[in-house]
Amino acid sequence: MDNLSSADLDASSKTPLFTGIAAVIIAVIGFWLGWLGFSKANDLEARIAEISGAAESLSKLESNVHDNTEMLRKAAGKIASIESNLGTVTTAIEKDVADVKRSMRSLAMQAGTALKKAEALEKEGVQVAALPVSSLSAQTRKGDTSSASSAISHTIAAGDTYGKLSTKYKVGVNALLDANPGVDPRRLRIGQKIIVPSAQ
Repeated sequence: MDNLSSADLDASSKTPLFTGIAAVIIAVIGFWLGWLGFSKANDLEARIAEISGAAESLSKLESNVHDNTEMLRKAAGKIASIESNLGTVTTAIEKDVADVKRSMRSLAMQAGTALKKAEALEKEGVQVAALPVSSLSAQTRKGDTSSASSAISHTIAAGDTYGKLSTKYKVGVNALLDANPGVDPRRLRIGQKIIVPSAQ
């Protein structure tokens, strides 16, 4: 013990001091690392929460897309059904229109034939005393049971219209139309003969 130098004594007395300082430094570093780890853990937890929220939103979006797709599929089915029904209705309407056109052509031909026969009879001096069936039917519907014997034939002159003839003969325009179903009042020809029913 007597042989120890003062340097050895100083070194041995300083060892606990260095050890204490090292322990403090290690403690500070440990605390700092712990705080940094805790901070990183909080950040990581926040990011995980964001990712979880995004996944939930994505799941809801996927559900909405699926629902919308189903709705679109149903709407497409309804549209296809409506188109099919419209096609059927259109076909039926076209058929009805064609039937009406055929009927109108037939009536127009019959009326034209009747008018030609009346004109031929007039040329032979026979007084035409009959109205077309449509006119007689119209009169019967109106309760008019008078005879059609007073009906006359009129030869279209320049400027004649159903309106003017209605005023001239004191008959309604509808009566003229009923009496001449095969005549187009917008295309009267000079020299054309029409039947004028008796005044009501």
